[in-house]
Amino acid sequence: MRTSSQLDILNLAASAFVMAGVAVTVGRAVGLGTPPRLQASTHPVSESSEEAEHHSIPWEDKRRLIEKYGKWAVDMAEGYCPHNDVACVEREAKRFQEVFRYRRGT
Repeated sequence: MRTSSQLDILNLAASAFVMAGVAVTVGRAVGLGTPPRLQASTHPVSESSEEAEHHSIPWEDKRRLIEKYGKWAVDMAEGYCPHNDVACVEREAKRFQEVFRYRRGT
């Protein structure tokens, strides 16, 4: 059987755990606490960089497709298609853009 001091300590620990979780959630919701290297960038990372990101299609093709269909459509298509399949990414980006325009009425 636990004494009241042990229960007080457990309640304090549980409260601290919950408050820390709430603080992290609120911080992420308002954009605080995300390190700059983890935030989305608008420019490609050079391949010689140590923190080079992995992408399934070459940057030249991705840049061309972004100009044509938009970043959102290309990123969605890139996640959907097999690795290094530029034709699939282009086809799906076109489809995503058409569906978006159709549903938004633009």
